[in-house]
Amino acid sequence: MRRVGLRALWTLASVTLLAVAPAAAQDAARIVGMVVSSGADATRAESALRSLNALNAEVLQVSAPSNAELRAMMRRFSQEAAQADAAVVFLDLPAVRFEERIFVLPGSARLNRSTDIFTEAVPLRAFARMTVLAERGGAVILSSEAPSDLPEGVEHADAASAPLVGSSEIVVVPAQEASGVLDVLSERTDGTPSVDLRAVLEDMSLVPGATLSAVPADPIVLRSPPVIARVPIEPVVIPVPEIIEDAETVTPTTEAELAILEQSLSPPVKRDLQRALRASGHYRGLIDGIIGVQTREAIKGFQVARSEADTGLLTPTQLLELLARK
Repeated sequence: MRRVGLRALWTLASVTLLAVAPAAAQDAARIVGMVVSSGADATRAESALRSLNALNAEVLQVSAPSNAELRAMMRRFSQEAAQADAAVVFLDLPAVRFEERIFVLPGSARLNRSTDIFTEAVPLRAFARMTVLAERGGAVILSSEAPSDLPEGVEHADAASAPLVGSSEIVVVPAQEASGVLDVLSERTDGTPSVDLRAVLEDMSLVPGATLSAVPADPIVLRSPPVIARVPIEPVVIPVPEIIEDAETVTPTTEAELAILEQSLSPPVKRDLQRALRASGHYRGLIDGIIGVQTREAIKGFQVARSEADTGLLTPTQLLELLARK
C-alpha cells in the first residue's frame, strides 16, 4: 500500500509556497495586540478583542495570569512588537498608584505592605515601553479596577500619569466607565476604511472618566483605504509529497507520536501553520511560531470543521493540508 511517510512531510515542511499577489489590497500593516484581564468579568476584554480582530491584529490573550506568567507573556509580546508596524495593549486589571507610579496587579498579587508592590505588581510603563517598540508606535489602554484592602500609601489609580520619554501613550479609565472607551474603539475600527490610532486616542480622552497621558505627535496608521496596484501574479507552487514504497514506513498516529512530530517542526514552519489557521478563520493570535494555548485551540477548531477528533495535535494529513493552504 502506498502512503505518505515522515520523509514526505519533512520534504514539504521545508519548502516555502509562493503566494499569489493580489491586485488590490489594504495597507499591509502588521498590528499586534495584547489583551489581559483579571478573569472576574470577561466582557470588557472580549469587546477589546473584537475591535483588535476587526483590525486584523495578531492578538495575545491572557486571562487571570500570575505575576510570572504575565511577565513571560510580556517578553514574548515585546519581541513581536519590535517586528510590527503598530502595537496595542488592553489591560482590564486592578491598578494602583504608589510614589507617583502606576502598577497593575496580576491575579496572584497580594499587598500586605506598600513595598510588596515592587515584587507583586507590574509597572504600567513597562507595557508602554513594549508598544513603543513598534515602527509606528502604539498605545496602552487600561480599564482600572479598584482593588480592596490596600496598604497605607497605596491608592487606586484611575487617571493617567504624565507622559514618559521612551513610552507610548496611555489611556486610563475606571473599569465602571470603560464601556465608553471601548465603544469608541469599536466604532472607529469596525468596517471603517481608515484608522488612525492618534485620532482614536483623542476621542477616548473625551469620554467621561478617561484620561490620556499625551496626544501622539504623529498619526499612527492602523488601516488605510485599498490601493489598486498592478502586480504580476506568481503561480502557486505546491511540492508533490514524496511517495514512499517501503512497507516499513510508519505514519504517526498516537498522540505521543504526533507530539514528537510537532516538536520536530521548525519555527518557520510553525509560523506557516499559524498563518494557514488564521486564513481559515481559526486563529487570531500572534504569528510567532510558538504552539501555545491559542494555537492549540485553533487546531482543535480546524479539526472540528473537518469532523475529525479535536485532539489539538495535527495528523500528517492535516499538517500537509494546512501547509498547502499557507
